[in-house]
Amino acid sequence: MAAASCAVAAVLVLGLALRPRRLRAVPTAVARLSTMTSHEVAAAQQAERPAWERLLQPVISQLAQRLRGRYRSISAEDIRRAGFDPARLTVEDVLAIKVLSALVAAAAMLAFAVAIPAALMLVPAGCFAAFLAPSVVISRRSRARKRRILNELPDVVGLLKAFVSTGIPLEQALHLISSQLAAGGSLLGAEIRQALSDYGLGLSIDTALETMARRTGLEELELLAGALAQGKRQGTGMERILRDQEQIVRVQQRNRATVEASRVSTRLVGVLVLVYLPEFMVLIMVPLFYGIFLRAFG
Repeated sequence: MAAASCAVAAVLVLGLALRPRRLRAVPTAVARLSTMTSHEVAAAQQAERPAWERLLQPVISQLAQRLRGRYRSISAEDIRRAGFDPARLTVEDVLAIKVLSALVAAAAMLAFAVAIPAALMLVPAGCFAAFLAPSVVISRRSRARKRRILNELPDVVGLLKAFVSTGIPLEQALHLISSQLAAGGSLLGAEIRQALSDYGLGLSIDTALETMARRTGLEELELLAGALAQGKRQGTGMERILRDQEQIVRVQQRNRATVEASRVSTRLVGVLVLVYLPEFMVLIMVPLFYGIFLRAFG
């Protein structure tokens, strides 16, 4: 009986193993896209955009193209350093946003001027401020990203020195560091991963690191990439180069902290003056001059 049960179970298992598996159906959208040309794909993507965007995009694009030749304060590098993808947010898009912001501000202030006519005097200033606002946002994001990368740089150089000192090649050390920093949302880790991607596509590691440094716009990274490239060309020990670079970046970090502390003290003095000067004038100087005036002319 037991032998018969085992035989039946074996037959069932064999039948399940040999049963033809159902192939997963390819999504309809993917199948449709695979049969389209590039122009048809672009037309389909254009049709999926909102109606207001399809109507305004040609006008905005023409306006942005005309402005770009005269207004050169923003480039694709500025957009990239602010953390945006230049392929999705182009210079023309930023210029269009600036123009639309100015128009919206003008319309809002004109509507406000219906109730308060004196507000008409503020329309030019409001339009100018709205036109500058996107540039201010991009520049502030760029500075914030640079500060974050500079704060992460000393620790990354220290880790790189530790890995290289144990005999790990530079490329593998960079891969290990980028893997460790991936979970923490590190900006420098993301830049290192991009450099390793360029290295995997055929660039030398020196060129990939120099491209990363130019992409971030940081002189400290350019010095580090240049030192590593020179060390590889001359056959100098990477451990000594990284030790020197770690000392340099940590000294620069202390100098930046000192500068920030001096700025805080200066701002604190300004706040104290604004807080205590009115009270000093009201409580001491006004009674003093009032008493002198009474004694002189009283």
